[in-house]
Amino acid sequence: MNQNTLTGEWRLSDLTTNKDWVLELGERDQKEIIDATNFSIKSKKSLFDLKVSDFPLNKFKEKLEKAKLQLKHGLGFVLLRNLPVEQFSDNNIKIMFWGIGQYLGFPEPQDKAGSLLHVVTDTGAEVKTSDNVRGFQTNQELQFHTDGGDAFGLLCVRAAKKGGLSKLVSSVAIFKEIERQRPDLAAELQQNFHFDTRSQNPNDRKIQSVPVFIKHDGLVSALHKRQYIETAQRFSEVPKLTMKQVEALDMVDRLCNSKEFCFDIKLKPGDMEIANNATTFHSRENYQDFDDINKRRCMLRLWLTLHDGRPLPDEYKHTREWAPTFNRRKKISELTKK
Repeated sequence: MNQNTLTGEWRLSDLTTNKDWVLELGERDQKEIIDATNFSIKSKKSLFDLKVSDFPLNKFKEKLEKAKLQLKHGLGFVLLRNLPVEQFSDNNIKIMFWGIGQYLGFPEPQDKAGSLLHVVTDTGAEVKTSDNVRGFQTNQELQFHTDGGDAFGLLCVRAAKKGGLSKLVSSVAIFKEIERQRPDLAAELQQNFHFDTRSQNPNDRKIQSVPVFIKHDGLVSALHKRQYIETAQRFSEVPKLTMKQVEALDMVDRLCNSKEFCFDIKLKPGDMEIANNATTFHSRENYQDFDDINKRRCMLRLWLTLHDGRPLPDEYKHTREWAPTFNRRKKISELTKK
């Protein structure tokens, strides 16, 4: 891995030669995870009290170290394949997922209530008919966007009956292509956009203003949710999007959906997708689910602050996606200096 040239920048053609993004689990890996999960179960500790010491791993830690290196310096995403989800109930799969997450970073709140783990499934709700429903609670298509924290982890427990394809693009590559083709739009995307917080920001702000792309400390970071930029338009205090802003957002969408940049994958039960939010946009196709509630699509999600994540710009300090990570990193830095 050339750490100086990747840092999250890639195009679809790069993935045909660079296979560092997929980490297949063998029987020994699966046995380690099964044993660690059973160890955690026997501890009788509540899920959110479980630490690394409650989920003992040996050789498999080497794969997780490769994953962390890939998230920070490589392509910016990895896929762990063949996690033994079929061996456990849904509740115990949460223990497995949480335990693996402890090796990657610190789980962060995903909503105003402080939930550290979300079950991603269709609740029957729609974003457009509510002020606080979010895309992951529906079966609707999700536009390319970023989640919260340094990285998100998504574990497939059950796939949909039809559809639900997962898509990834390098937001770094998207930004650099916009800079190359339309530097005026690249400059526009580095100005503030108003985002609907969906009533999830702990500081009770209905909206947050932040650029889609920020250059900081020699790196390009991104925070993007076009759907929530558009739903923020319902607030009277939010200025209407300018033609230039719409043109810039349209270019982001167009590039994200082009064959040159977009990588799509069908997540299977036991697949765990992990991606760096600063360098990766992700989306999901709409899907058709099973009538049987016990067979319906189910994903588990963590938002993680990586143990050694990138420096963050001040603009992220009060955003609902990055504030917990920003504050944690600041505290760690202060403790290190003492």
